[in-house]
Amino acid sequence: MVDSVLKVFQSFFSEVIPLSHTLSRSDLCGYLTLLRKQLGGQKLPPAPNVVFLNSRALYCYLADQFCGQDTIGGILEKIETCIPLAVTNESFSLFLSACREPREEKTRSFLESCKADFLLLVHQTAESENDWRALTALCEALRRKNIH
Repeated sequence: MVDSVLKVFQSFFSEVIPLSHTLSRSDLCGYLTLLRKQLGGQKLPPAPNVVFLNSRALYCYLADQFCGQDTIGGILEKIETCIPLAVTNESFSLFLSACREPREEKTRSFLESCKADFLLLVHQTAESENDWRALTALCEALRRKNIH
């Protein structure tokens, strides 16, 4: 079953995210390091009294934050073909609805959900060198797979 789900994901993303340019390993590592420095070791809400209603609200907030010379959202757009998917009930429902009704808004919503999950993963793994290496290795494997 997992293989069939992965095949559906691959065919979906090959249509949704065109590989217009090839991201180098060096660029990917640089972008991931920027995200790690920005999100690691800090609380994600801007203040203790701020609560995000869902991951999309958190993503919208973080996407506009500057990270180096770009925004977090801009960096995520550059590396989106290398972002591992965290398949949760919510993201899988969004994915299935985007497949059934290929509307741009549903597709964008699904991709934003994946990016929000990825930002949380970066935040959670930034402090552990072993976890960080595993995450970067996974992103690098996806980058190499998308080149071929």
